[in-house]
Amino acid sequence: MSSTASAQVKLDRFYPPVVSVGGKTVVKAEGKFPNWPAKAVVDRDDVEVVVEKESGQLSVNLSSDVAPGVVWVRLVDDTSASKLVPLLIAPMTAVAEVEPNQKISEATAVNLPTVVYGRLAKSNDIDTFRVNLKKGQTFIASMLAHRPLQSPMDAVMQLVDQRGNVLAQADDDRGLDPQLVYEASEDRELFVRTFAFPETPNSTIGYAGSDSFVYAIRMTNDVFVDHALPLVVPPNHSPSNSVAYGWNMAAKVDLNQTAATKQSPQIAHVPSALGWQWQTTLPQDAIVVQETDGDDAAHAPSLPCIFSGHITEPNQTDRLRFKVKASTRYEAVVHSRAFGFPLIALRRVINVADGSELARNDDLARDQFPAVVAFSSKVEGEVELQISDLVDGHSARHAYSVVISEASATVELTVAEDHFAINKEGSIEIPVTVSRKHGFDKELTITAEGLPEGIKAEPVVSQVKGDSSKSVKLKLVADKNVTYQGPFRIIASVGSTEDGSPLASFTATHALQEPITIHEFWLTVAAAKD
Repeated sequence: MSSTASAQVKLDRFYPPVVSVGGKTVVKAEGKFPNWPAKAVVDRDDVEVVVEKESGQLSVNLSSDVAPGVVWVRLVDDTSASKLVPLLIAPMTAVAEVEPNQKISEATAVNLPTVVYGRLAKSNDIDTFRVNLKKGQTFIASMLAHRPLQSPMDAVMQLVDQRGNVLAQADDDRGLDPQLVYEASEDRELFVRTFAFPETPNSTIGYAGSDSFVYAIRMTNDVFVDHALPLVVPPNHSPSNSVAYGWNMAAKVDLNQTAATKQSPQIAHVPSALGWQWQTTLPQDAIVVQETDGDDAAHAPSLPCIFSGHITEPNQTDRLRFKVKASTRYEAVVHSRAFGFPLIALRRVINVADGSELARNDDLARDQFPAVVAFSSKVEGEVELQISDLVDGHSARHAYSVVISEASATVELTVAEDHFAINKEGSIEIPVTVSRKHGFDKELTITAEGLPEGIKAEPVVSQVKGDSSKSVKLKLVADKNVTYQGPFRIIASVGSTEDGSPLASFTATHALQEPITIHEFWLTVAAAKD
């Protein structure tokens, strides 16, 4: 029922990749749009996207009180849908690079604070910006490219003087994205320049570039929110229970919190300031505990608990103590690297009574997030969780949040895409990966919900053992001449009560981007052609 692949809408990115609050920004959707005008589906109610007549052109309208962060956009037409693509929201006017700006003498001049954007469009491309600093000012330049724009680049930023002497250099500070901090020792004119290598190293000699190498850089000598703790929060978390960290901030900063959407976690930010932080929400309540000053251990009065802190000094170990039951399995899940922090967490769990080690783990497998350590004690008592950096890394950005809870039997279902289309035969099979954790040994019935009339899911069973225990294919079937563009969910249920409701249910997710997982997918069904 779907159109051919060549007639599918394909959205790669937006340019500019950032829009400003308090007005209208015209952006170009880059990709393929065989049936323009398309329709824009966005995840934020406070963002208005208007599709213009010219192919690929959109207008984004934002009031002055819209919170910074990201809006996720999907373009759909009558026969197809694109993937979700991020568009940054800046709390101030964004400024474009002006080519040529390869050389210091050609640098694009900017006034601080600002958000600049550009594209490293070809091999050996360098973009340069001119800033003026006063003695004693702390200057921050923080790039958003690989995260969260998904640009396939590993960028470097340098702060140089008029002669090209490098005063500061940044690389891989926020994941693959650079962030530099510099305190001016005198009044002077300086230059920020950036270049990039491919996300995946290859044999190319020199700097890389392509149409996909788009970026935005937040530059300021004023308040900059680097992050907020905790990184993961319990339901109904108040922003007053979060703490902001960054530069040029008052001793106490009042954070604001935007609501989560179906695509994005909630965002912690300071109004009119640069910088913000995603905060993912746990499915259950938990006590929030901050690290203590000095060598004393923090204490959690009960579990689940969210323990947050920083490894800022050499040989530092942060400690949390809590009580456990005998012969009960627990797990400590460390959230750090998935949020773009450099901590390589080493976790130890010891029995306080005798000092014996119950468990140890580290996250050397850097592509596996979050890092988890499981443990149990033979006797009831107090245990201590210790957090340090495996290679003794330490800084104001070695931040973490650890979730400690009982490790109950559960299952995780995942799919590889965020959108699907019924084929010309009127059906589609969606592979679903089933990950059984902590001894989960129940049969699952997997199906879809939220489908309109005329589209059915053929339930499939995941057995406790065998191939289906790890993966299944869920088949969706559409009646002839049914059309649909909209969301649906994939769910798994365990058994049923007397009234037919499931004893337990689980919802499939897709990893949209670290640290974002979504629970709702898009389905396209196009009318059959004669």
